[in-house]
Amino acid sequence: MINILKAEPRHADAIYTITKSAFSLYKDNLHAEARLSALSETKEDVLKDIKNNAVYVAEKNGAILGSLRIERLSEDVAYLYRFAVDTNERNKGVGAELLARAVEDCKKAGYACIALHTNSKYYKLARYYYGMNFYVHSTDNSRGYIRALFVKELTDACDKADISCVFRK
Repeated sequence: MINILKAEPRHADAIYTITKSAFSLYKDNLHAEARLSALSETKEDVLKDIKNNAVYVAEKNGAILGSLRIERLSEDVAYLYRFAVDTNERNKGVGAELLARAVEDCKKAGYACIALHTNSKYYKLARYYYGMNFYVHSTDNSRGYIRALFVKELTDACDKADISCVFRK
């Protein structure tokens, strides 16, 4: 059974390792020279996120299988980033459980929507987010690839929410 937990400092090394591995694979799927800040992240950056943002880990039998992070950008908008699952655990429901917990907690916190960026040409990943009821809001090429801004509505207020804060991410 997979447990979804709020990350603690003791999880930082595993989060760091899984993030590097998953985002290396992600970069390989970009088919472009792209700047991925996840690949230049340090363990200290992970610890800072654990302290300042909502960081979740999927754990099974003491092993960390994946993680994701949520940052409050405004009263209405949560930003999901560094969503990573151990490459040996992909397609086994780990990501879905992580995402479900993050969505549940964001609803409880009163957010109107969750936003994230991903490569619009990474079809498998884009289809995954569509399947989780996210939609493409817009795209840009600011990082050297076509980056899609996906949004998930948590309440009817999402239509009225100012999501301009997401464009700085």
